[in-house]
Amino acid sequence: METLIAFGDSILKGVVYEDGRYKISEAPFYRLCENALHITINNKATFGSTITKGERAVNKNLDVIQSSSCKYVLLEFGGNDCDYRWKEVSEQPDVEHYPMNKVAEFRAGYERVIKTITTMGKIPVLLSLPPISAYKYLAHISRKNEKDKDHILHWMQNDIQFLTNWHERYNIEVFVLAADHRVPVIDITSAFLEKKNYDTYLCSDGIHPNAGGHRLIADTILSSVLNRNMMPA
Repeated sequence: METLIAFGDSILKGVVYEDGRYKISEAPFYRLCENALHITINNKATFGSTITKGERAVNKNLDVIQSSSCKYVLLEFGGNDCDYRWKEVSEQPDVEHYPMNKVAEFRAGYERVIKTITTMGKIPVLLSLPPISAYKYLAHISRKNEKDKDHILHWMQNDIQFLTNWHERYNIEVFVLAADHRVPVIDITSAFLEKKNYDTYLCSDGIHPNAGGHRLIADTILSSVLNRNMMPA
């Protein structure tokens, strides 16, 4: 059975937010893909991973990647890179704050990962990001203190859409990277946006896909693999 190596964050790891806590989904999309494609996915994704942590994970697993029987390496990053330290934002809403990785840093790190993998003779496959729900996410990051919501909104100049727009800025960069380096990208984003209310495919934290979201991602990946004839071997 072919083994595909995957690196990413909690979405790829299969984390969901239910009953006020994070846990691993009983049917994460990568497991659904394993079963449908009859492959094994060696999932190196970690909760909270940015491209910086992802690059370290890739470099730590060079031998594993090289010895893998599959020519593809799955990558999914960006959702944490664009995130802010919201406690600091709430405490100082009148000063400038920066994301975990600025766009240029995110791009540079992702480029190094892509080049590392392609140099080994493997093909990196990028996953785009599912969209977030700004309203759900703002409620989640301010759930412990109502004042946090007011302070964060003040910092965003009362534009809650900033959360969605900023997340999408990094998502666009994923597509640009794929085009610039001529590597495959699987468009997860459109599958959600085509739904009349994609919020119903997200957990209450507004970021992580729920069970329906994982099924949607799996179906999108499988459709892309079959349409592009991207078989694991």
